[in-house]
Amino acid sequence: MVINPLVFKVHKALRSSLAQDEHYLLAVSGGSDSMALAAACWQLQSEGWGRYSVCHVEHGLRGEESLRDMALVQRFCAEHQLPCYVQHVQARELAAKEHLSIEAAARRLRHKALTDTMRRLGAYAVVFAHNLDDQAETVLLRILRGTSLTGLCGIRASSDSGLHPLLGFRHRELAEYCQLADVAYCHDSTNDDVIFARNRVRHELFPYLEQHFNSNIKETLARMAQQLAPEEELLDEQALAAYRKARLESKSCDCSADATENYAEFIQGARSWRLSFAEAELLEQPIAIRRRIIREAYFSLAFADLDYERTLAVEQLLFNRTGGKLIQLPGGVTVQYNKRKLIFEKH
Repeated sequence: MVINPLVFKVHKALRSSLAQDEHYLLAVSGGSDSMALAAACWQLQSEGWGRYSVCHVEHGLRGEESLRDMALVQRFCAEHQLPCYVQHVQARELAAKEHLSIEAAARRLRHKALTDTMRRLGAYAVVFAHNLDDQAETVLLRILRGTSLTGLCGIRASSDSGLHPLLGFRHRELAEYCQLADVAYCHDSTNDDVIFARNRVRHELFPYLEQHFNSNIKETLARMAQQLAPEEELLDEQALAAYRKARLESKSCDCSADATENYAEFIQGARSWRLSFAEAELLEQPIAIRRRIIREAYFSLAFADLDYERTLAVEQLLFNRTGGKLIQLPGGVTVQYNKRKLIFEKH
């Protein structure tokens, strides 16, 4: 039997990223990328490579269209005997409470729902269908907004949030895979709305750059992210070791807090979480490592990235040893210096 070259490449990429004897949770929205992932993983499972469950997160944003996507995913899973778990979240509620954009709130709740489901099932990791186009869009958006080395690395093939084994494939290739496998998929109409920055980059900026500057701009940006990843991983390792050394205490919080709190507690802010770090340990670190510790502490409480200006403000609090002064950060997180400790707290 002759195997289509694209099908062969997709399956080879998945085999290279996923272990043969592990259980994985697939994040499946119903679009062509994630349906290609689900179909390919089902095929691998039938060949004895891995075991797969599916999670679909319904954000409560698109009415009947959203329910259509959910039904398509459920139907595919039933036909292919893949366990399917649907999580309903309310992105608008969180956006209003935390003063976030709808996209940011949906992203945060989606991450939490997927992580909760993964842990409940005992799965090894969440697997996402992000592709080369997503990678290029992410990197360019971060450049436009101002970013760090971490931002330039874009979507990591393997990270705390999960695995991204399809970063080497274009969106059109994954749509072609669905056609070859006779797999139906849905189109999210919000992806056409240029009111959103990512859509403007996708539909307006990239075509302009491809026509006037670099016809392979997406591949170029994706390659840059891949080249920078090893340097980022080295700094990450050093920062994690320093984080653990500097951390003194925690209250109702650890690095997996977002995965263990249920949705209602997360929305209502039912718990108080606190992280404390030793002044001496922070000050002895190189600037790059110290700032990574600050950003990681904030992320552990707010489940969001801390921007450069606020990172500097927290660092200055440490330098000045300003006892009693409180810095209010987004997401209900405060930082203060007290008794030679830098204390992060979320109420």
